[in-house]
Amino acid sequence: MTDATPETAGSAGGATAHPERTLSLTVCMGWGVGSLGMAIMFGLVSTFALSFMVNYLAITAGLAGLLIALSKVYDGFTDPLMGVITDRTNTAIGRRRPYLLVGAFMLAISMVLMFNVPDFETVTGAAIYMTLILLLYATAYTVFNVPYLTMPAEMTDGYHERAYLMSFRVYGIAGAGYVGYFGGPVIIDMFGGGRAGFEGMAWFMGGAVLISSLLCFYFTKDASFRHRTKAVPVGFKAQVRLIIQNRPFLWLMIAKLCGLLGQALSNPAKAFFFPLILGASLTSFGFYWFAFYTAMIISQPIWLRFGKQHGKRDIFIAALILTVVANLSWLLATPAEAFGLTLLRGVVLGFLGGATLLMGQAMLPDTMEYDFCLTGLRREGVYAGVYTTIEKFAFAFGPAITGGVLAAMGYVASRDGFAEQPDSAITAVYICAAGLPALTGLIGAICLTQYDLTEEKLKVAKRIDGATG
Repeated sequence: MTDATPETAGSAGGATAHPERTLSLTVCMGWGVGSLGMAIMFGLVSTFALSFMVNYLAITAGLAGLLIALSKVYDGFTDPLMGVITDRTNTAIGRRRPYLLVGAFMLAISMVLMFNVPDFETVTGAAIYMTLILLLYATAYTVFNVPYLTMPAEMTDGYHERAYLMSFRVYGIAGAGYVGYFGGPVIIDMFGGGRAGFEGMAWFMGGAVLISSLLCFYFTKDASFRHRTKAVPVGFKAQVRLIIQNRPFLWLMIAKLCGLLGQALSNPAKAFFFPLILGASLTSFGFYWFAFYTAMIISQPIWLRFGKQHGKRDIFIAALILTVVANLSWLLATPAEAFGLTLLRGVVLGFLGGATLLMGQAMLPDTMEYDFCLTGLRREGVYAGVYTTIEKFAFAFGPAITGGVLAAMGYVASRDGFAEQPDSAITAVYICAAGLPALTGLIGAICLTQYDLTEEKLKVAKRIDGATG
């Protein structure tokens, strides 16, 4: 592949319909499949780790949430470091790609060990084991995810092509919904449920994580990475200053923190909500996610078109506000509710989630490019590291808050599955699955109104950079 510029790409090979298009379909699909393995692992851990520890290892909800939180805090501090490391890396196969290979094996191993827990005589032994595996998983996720998220800013300079490339990441994440969120619960039931079900599921999903991550490493070998600028070391204080000075990035990060925190609250809470509130099986839980991710996939061409017509930020805000309404509807759910209504919620939330995921991911490389126009420095790894740190902190606080609320309101832990719960614990599940995610989504939408990096503003910054360069 040649390093075609947006201008030359528009006049070659009949590509006039997409004047910015410089990436081949193979490269886009190859990069996007990297999200499949990460999202499988991320989804299963964020959704089931809390419930698994509480209901099958007898670890109290508060302690389980704290263990997940501590591993994410550790993970958050390693992300900026990983960004700096990848910025300084220079190998024959690229700055970022070597870490995809290492991270692929680490992720697969941690997936298997997460839900194949030895029979400890004490709860303390199980808690120590889970702490170590959570730290291994956190390290693996950082090693793969930080360089992976950095790559789009180096693969294309096109404002709308970045959104196009990111749509393949959304497809990958949606595919992970089929494999992990839908297939995972079904496989657990196929293996008889309980710990045996989780053990069988972990082996299957570990293989899926490894294969998809290796495919990403292989197919991105033909990507035309444009930016060969020498990396500039950025210390911790400089990273904080970097965020504050790049105001579009700052407001995007605050909005993403709120949106991700809502997800981090609702995902593990739904693993309690379906069996306790709806009386549904894990297979039914899987069909809910099937509807969710089907809608997310279908939504992508629609959101791409709307993003061009109305702007990425405005679509992001509208989708967040509508998601607040959809989340509040869970407060009306009861065991007598028709399962079709539950699936309808999945469709609505998946459709809206397609917008928030796509627009948020597409806006990130825009802020990286904006920084380059202002400073002349290539610091994509640092930005990706900060971005994933925000993600990790959200998924640290989310399970910790969910576990803390459940514990404070009397949730009963068990080794044999879901125990009978007091009314206060049922109320806690409603709060974590519906009320708190709605609140964080609303705050995120308000913060996002301060984001002002439009396509025109970025073009102006590029012209100024070109004139001064």
